[in-house]
Amino acid sequence: MTTLKRMLPVLGMAPWLFCAPPAWAENGGGEEVLRTTLENGLRVVIVRNTLAPVVTTIVNYQVGSNEAPEGFPGMAHAQEHMMFRGSPGLSANQLAGIIAIMGGRFNADTQQTVTQYFLTAPAEDLDVALHIEAIRMRGVLDSEKLWAQERGAIEQEVAQDLSNPEYVFYTKLLAHMFKGTPYAHTPLGTVPSFDQTTGAMLKKFYDTWYAPNNALLVIVGDVQPRKALVEVKKLFAGIPPKKIPERPAIRLEPVTAETFPLKTDLPYGLLMISFRFPGYDSEDYPATQVLADVLNSQRGSLFALVPEGKALYTGFSLSPLPKAGLGYAVAAFPKGTDPSSLVKEVRKVLEEDGQRGFPADLVDAAKRNKLTQAELKKNSVFGLAMAWSQALAVEGRSSPEEGVKAIQKVQVSDVNRVARKYLDLKHAVVAILTPEPSGKPVPVQGHRAVEAITPKQTEPAKLPDWAKKS
Repeated sequence: MTTLKRMLPVLGMAPWLFCAPPAWAENGGGEEVLRTTLENGLRVVIVRNTLAPVVTTIVNYQVGSNEAPEGFPGMAHAQEHMMFRGSPGLSANQLAGIIAIMGGRFNADTQQTVTQYFLTAPAEDLDVALHIEAIRMRGVLDSEKLWAQERGAIEQEVAQDLSNPEYVFYTKLLAHMFKGTPYAHTPLGTVPSFDQTTGAMLKKFYDTWYAPNNALLVIVGDVQPRKALVEVKKLFAGIPPKKIPERPAIRLEPVTAETFPLKTDLPYGLLMISFRFPGYDSEDYPATQVLADVLNSQRGSLFALVPEGKALYTGFSLSPLPKAGLGYAVAAFPKGTDPSSLVKEVRKVLEEDGQRGFPADLVDAAKRNKLTQAELKKNSVFGLAMAWSQALAVEGRSSPEEGVKAIQKVQVSDVNRVARKYLDLKHAVVAILTPEPSGKPVPVQGHRAVEAITPKQTEPAKLPDWAKKS
């Protein structure tokens, strides 16, 4: 401990006053942005946006399914659930009561590399929201009794997703495309692994990865950034940092072509042709974003299969990860028809598009669409907070505007180049989902829909003093 730090308590001065000085700037999107890193390593971004009298806080912990122990792929997801079961000094009933009184929106999400906790509340209750997250960053209960109560809910979620044939294909696709890497499984987890999981294992996972120096706090809303930062420092600066373990390496092997025949309860069949695409960290990523939009366009050759009567609908999607990603073409066919001809047609379109390239007007339209999507995220406080979290915590960028500028720089030649490079039909993975009724309900939503895990108050609970103003 330095002499200065030893003297601080004597002088009556708080250690958080000596964190890195905040950087104050106006973002390219027009918002006032304040950034700093506390002495304990917590990164903080505060964005003033007066669109509505609300505030969103998102705590991004840089841990996800990649860091799950071997054989327990859903450990990060399980811990996400347990964060709503209470912490020392804040029971689940108190948490539920506070959220209900504020009228707030509270939820979470687990990805491969990040677990996010988002809370939207009236702007005047920012201090209450920060109290909640500071308490949860300090500790969690993770008792065997609480895990026994939560296990059923998370296993039900797994069963729901596994009833969706598209999700089943997605799990097979990840296992094949990313064999031998942490990307080979989804963050969801499995029932057998949850049956073997204990509260002690979850607590160890939390104690290892949940730390201020492994987190990013994003605050967006109708707040005064400097005043908000004072509150952040008061509540979070005293939380000690931890030594974060080395993260698993991602070593990708070459992809081999494969075809997966599957059954579906849908009234039509689905064809999916998938490719390994670059991840967020690749210089090719912006161009592949535009490429995906071009291929998905109703002005493109893929969609032309629909008015020609060769497909019921078509599309192209991108699922990026930090070090790699997936791109996949989708086409639907009527029940009772042979999909082999559609497979040939889709492959032909993708091959010709890769060889011929795309017209400039189609690429420009795709770029405008991507830029419009980015702009529309600013139409809600929550959307803007998610955009900042995605850019910094997931994609490793300095701001959402960095991604926007990367899209603006994409040229037609870039899109044509990545099309030739990544639409590699010799190493494509194909899935054919054939309609075959099983008598089970058809899932209404796609797989991995945002789960609603806002806690429900089961009995009255006395609120902490800091929450009584909400």
